Amino acid sequence: MEKRSSPMPYFMAYSLPEEKNNEAGRRNDREYFRQMYPLQVKRYIRVIVEVLNRMDMEESYIYDEYPDKIRLERLSEIVLRLIPVEKNMSRDTQRNLIRVLLWEEILERRDRKRSRER
Repeated sequence: MEKRSSPMPYFMAYSLPEEKNNEAGRRNDREYFRQMYPLQVKRYIRVIVEVLNRMDMEESYIYDEYPDKIRLERLSEIVLRLIPVEKNMSRDTQRNLIRVLLWEEILERRDRKRSRER
């Protein structure tokens, strides 16, 4: 006698709507906390977003599975040149801040791209 398998429950067969809500919630959280950034950091983010918008295309290296570290470092140097020297911050500190903000923006864009592909 052939053994029948029971039908798969609904919640296992389809992605949960909560998943999309979580994604939207994360996006809202990110936006909320970005509004609380200091003014100086917001200026940095504006420049970073402008630079990334110019290179944001399907075949851009920021979407490579493992983006090249040297290219990312060069990109951070480009952003650094576009931002004026701060009186109260060393250039190294400024460089590190730009790198962190740049990596975070790239990660966010990669996440958005992945969610559109689903």
